[in-house]
Amino acid sequence: MLTKEQLARGLQDLRAGFADWRLWGYLGWHDIRQRYRRSKLGPFWLTASMGIHVAAIGLVWSSLFGLSAREFLPYLCAGTVVWNLILGNVTEGCGTFVVASNYISQINRPVSVYAFWVIWRNLLVFVHTLAVYVAVALIFRLWPNLNTLQVFIGFPVLLLAVSWPPLLLGLITARFRDIQQLVQSLMTMVFFVTPIIWRLDQLHDRAYIATLNPLTHLIEIVRAPLLGHPIPGLSLAASVATLVIGWFVTLGIFSRYRGRIAYWL
Repeated sequence: MLTKEQLARGLQDLRAGFADWRLWGYLGWHDIRQRYRRSKLGPFWLTASMGIHVAAIGLVWSSLFGLSAREFLPYLCAGTVVWNLILGNVTEGCGTFVVASNYISQINRPVSVYAFWVIWRNLLVFVHTLAVYVAVALIFRLWPNLNTLQVFIGFPVLLLAVSWPPLLLGLITARFRDIQQLVQSLMTMVFFVTPIIWRLDQLHDRAYIATLNPLTHLIEIVRAPLLGHPIPGLSLAASVATLVIGWFVTLGIFSRYRGRIAYWL
């Protein structure tokens, strides 16, 4: 059973880990630089890869289903950019502590530092790929309006709602290593039932399949304002619920078992 002392130590670990931003900030930058070391474009390969992906799928999909490229490509691009942020935090989050096992065994730092490392790295990737959406919006003359300002509501909610998996899944994977492969398989399946490469209205009377998917709403609270639409109330409520429930469960499990991570590694 979780005690007040364990919860207090867990919260203190999170505070100290966040305050150690110089360490996780440097590690995140270093990861991106090392991944593209000695290449001409460097981290901008992230932007180029996203651009090729969106152009290929967008043009083929719009032709197959008779969709307007002017409407579908911005929709696809915005959804893909947000999906990659979610996917990175979930799949890479599984290896949060396993990948950092050498650091954990050799230096005395709050273990939450390594979760912030994962979050920061994926946020950097998000910023690079967001440039593709800006280019697509300019090409199709999708200009900002008052609804676009709601992205400053949607994005913080999204970021907080996808910041707990590196802690929770990282801890569980440290104990049960098969979790990472299981999560990767599940995320592949979830991708196809999330409205990213297709639109919700294409499901007609089976739209509930996507509506019951929390990732649909996490994507929509950022995609809608980027496309110039207001954030749907249902999507915002579902996203806040995902945030609250996710962090409630994570804080309980992390606070109780954080002291065992080093032994599991």
